[in-house]
Amino acid sequence: MPKRDTPEGRRLDFSRTLRKKGVGLALISNPRHIFYLTGLPTNMDMYTTLNKGQRSTSFLAVSADGASSLFLGSSETGNPFTGEKFPLTGGFDGGISTYPDYDLDVRMVAYAPDLWKEIGRWLGFATTGRPERIGIEDWNLAAGYRSAVERSYPTSAIVGVSEILMEMRRSKGSDEISHLREATRMIDFAFGIAKENVRPGRSELDLYREMNYAAFEKFGPYGWVTGDVVSGERSLEVGGPATARKLREGDTVVLDLQAASGGYWSDLARTFVVGKPSPKQARAHGTVIRAKEKAARMLIPGSRAKGIHEAVDRILTEEGYDRMIHHSGHGIGLDAQERPWIFRASGDTIGEGDVCVIEPGTYRKGIGGVRVEDCYLVTKNGPEKISKFPVDF
Repeated sequence: MPKRDTPEGRRLDFSRTLRKKGVGLALISNPRHIFYLTGLPTNMDMYTTLNKGQRSTSFLAVSADGASSLFLGSSETGNPFTGEKFPLTGGFDGGISTYPDYDLDVRMVAYAPDLWKEIGRWLGFATTGRPERIGIEDWNLAAGYRSAVERSYPTSAIVGVSEILMEMRRSKGSDEISHLREATRMIDFAFGIAKENVRPGRSELDLYREMNYAAFEKFGPYGWVTGDVVSGERSLEVGGPATARKLREGDTVVLDLQAASGGYWSDLARTFVVGKPSPKQARAHGTVIRAKEKAARMLIPGSRAKGIHEAVDRILTEEGYDRMIHHSGHGIGLDAQERPWIFRASGDTIGEGDVCVIEPGTYRKGIGGVRVEDCYLVTKNGPEKISKFPVDF
């Protein structure tokens, strides 16, 4: 398994793959993949994105010989009002070019048509010669940018590299796993806050507010959780955002939460009961945990994801419950859901370095929704459980 413990290591590994495939230069446009290969979170700042949207765009060029160059909006490298330069983190040591994205003598906002004109100039700077094949993120690059690439390299064939990057992302480096552990710790902490507040008369929104207030205080401005907060009859719908619905004695409360740290997501679920669980709720919960633990033991390199889902279905149906009405799990990383996909039609195989969640559930009137989800790192010696919060009611 290749070692990809730093952005530089991943970038060099990507260059080697380009060379093997006869691709001379690749243009990376997905902000997550620019971050993955450079450590620079361009266009990933939550406040700026929510406030303005991704109006400015960043690009990374990676050549088959290992050279790289970034194309950034000038406001990402310095304060446009004071002229102060920002220190660029992540250890990126390639070339950097900028274009004006806030300059009162040029433009206030760099929309795509402005960049179509700028990108040709940068591409000429980023590489020499005319590669026979140019790689683009075919899952991400808009048509206008592709046209700019074609104008810059009229004799080069355009090929897609998105699949290469998505496959690379599956095998996590130690730096990525560190962020995943921290994101998981945030959710474990939120579960503790929620459990203290699962009482009659509290609302789903109360739970959501208390979790995020406490997470914000403990982990800082990006310490927040999102996801499903459903209770009572709403828990039979599997998921949904928190509402003003009040908790009642005997309700199950399903919390399926996501959190991110350093750009990496974790995803966990717990089910609580308001008051004392009924025998039927306790039996359903015990069955779901047994299905989760069976599936987790199957997280070894070479296992078929489809077989893991089938094992979950088998335990549920043997106990008289319905087959899973949703997936049994998935990978996590730069996205809260990514390969490998664990469901009945999956063609994926579990690999060393995958970080996966397993999340069986059952949903029945008179019991409520019950789902438990934990996070595991797949090693050559088997699964390592990352999440720590207890699974009991």
